[in-house]
Amino acid sequence: MPAIAQQPRVGPQTVASIEDALAARRRSGGADRNAAFDPRASEQLLAAMRTVKAARFNAAERLERKHALSLFAMSMVSLYFVGLSVWQAVYAPMLDEAANRLITLVSIMSSIFSLVLALIESMNDYRMKAHHMHACALAVNDLYHELKLMRPSDAAHLQAFRQRYTGAVRRCPCNHSRIDYLMAKAEGEAPWLDKAWARLRHTLDVYALYGFALIAPPLVLILCR
Repeated sequence: MPAIAQQPRVGPQTVASIEDALAARRRSGGADRNAAFDPRASEQLLAAMRTVKAARFNAAERLERKHALSLFAMSMVSLYFVGLSVWQAVYAPMLDEAANRLITLVSIMSSIFSLVLALIESMNDYRMKAHHMHACALAVNDLYHELKLMRPSDAAHLQAFRQRYTGAVRRCPCNHSRIDYLMAKAEGEAPWLDKAWARLRHTLDVYALYGFALIAPPLVLILCR
């Protein structure tokens, strides 16, 4: 009968050599990952955190200021409307027809401005947005200082920081605007023209609408009297 070929047996030395090869591969893979880690990635993440936290602090301050100005403007415009209506009712016999029409026009303008400002305030909810922006900026600020102190040299550790940073930003239900980003960039070493342009846009965004609502009714009354 033909002899049956025996299967080669795997000895303990062969198993040990395979385990040593796998361990060496794992060590070399870890060394490759550490060698591929770019220290500039940590600096880039720090720069992103610094810009975002500054932009969101600016957004919180801007929205708080708009909320205060909105309430002040609504109160003053309502006072225009009530005051002119009372004045018109008391001094009606002493007013000619042109003055009476002018006061009626300014009273209508004041009531329209008051309604528009109330609708803008209710739709935007500046105070709640400012609260969310401030909370997000504080969370990013904590991560920024933690990363600045630890300075991770491992890609996995840096990725964990990046995920925590992304989660903190995504948990905020609203986002900062372009002007907040420009103001954050202007706080650094930016050209003076960029800083002036950012501050001008910020001033117009905060004060333009409410300043117009406050100035327009008395200006029309003075110019057309």
